Amino acid sequence: MTLLPKRVENQPVRMPMLIALVLVHTLALAAPFTFTWQGFSVFVVMMFATGCLGITLCYHRLLSHRSFKTHKLVKYFLMLCGTLSLEGDPSWWVATHRLHHMESDQEMDPHSPRVSFAWAHVLWLLYDDERSHDPAAQARFIPDLVNDPWAKFLARFFLPINLGFLALLYGVGFWMGGFKMATSMIIWGGFFRIAWVWHITWFVNSVTHVLGYRNYETRDDSRNIWWVALLSFGEGWHNNHHANPSAAKSGHRWWEFDLTYGIIKLMQVTGLAWKIHPVVSGQAPGVVKPLPGLQAQVLER
Repeated sequence: MTLLPKRVENQPVRMPMLIALVLVHTLALAAPFTFTWQGFSVFVVMMFATGCLGITLCYHRLLSHRSFKTHKLVKYFLMLCGTLSLEGDPSWWVATHRLHHMESDQEMDPHSPRVSFAWAHVLWLLYDDERSHDPAAQARFIPDLVNDPWAKFLARFFLPINLGFLALLYGVGFWMGGFKMATSMIIWGGFFRIAWVWHITWFVNSVTHVLGYRNYETRDDSRNIWWVALLSFGEGWHNNHHANPSAAKSGHRWWEFDLTYGIIKLMQVTGLAWKIHPVVSGQAPGVVKPLPGLQAQVLER
């Protein structure tokens, strides 16, 4: 059984990505030895800010599928939260995710577990996919982001922004309690939190295309699984999402709890969200419809 798809067998490994993965996970292992309640509190806050607000709410439902609209300043703040997850800048993430929907569990899917579970979970990150960053491909897949000045800024300064935030955590911790507190803040609020959010996102790519149940007969292998949904703020209801990708709500049954949708509804009540896309009843199972206002080929084969 192969771990890699044939299309990357002759490609070199992206060494900067490999180094980053090893470094973050190695430093995250220091978490049990650097625990403080202050560091843990920063972990909880930043895990929610980057994992829920940044990735699930912003990168996925707002940017990738345009499931709702919000004010530009709110969107830009949420994009910054997503950037601080260290999962990539908004343009790269959205382009990759739209590719996933277009080719879901087919040969050109960026991260299908039909290749291998390890490939879907993490190995795909070690190989370049020019479709997610080539200018011509970006014009096709992310026409709504390719000229966005804030998206361009976050892409250009992605690494300095994240390094600067880690330095800020360390500085605040040192001011609060010296070296020990600074170490706790940067490990728990930085490296352990980054590794945690990474794996939660990767579970959606890997586990929810292998384990769980299906409410819809989609053309891919997407599944619903409760524990991934809880950890990922609603993303684990993945079969529901693939059947109705533009819907703001991923939990379709009464017991399929979707925290992110609750936040979107709260934003609606406070005037921060509108044009929230509902679950479309009667939509043909497995037919991935194009994003509103985008070229049909973005999400349809």
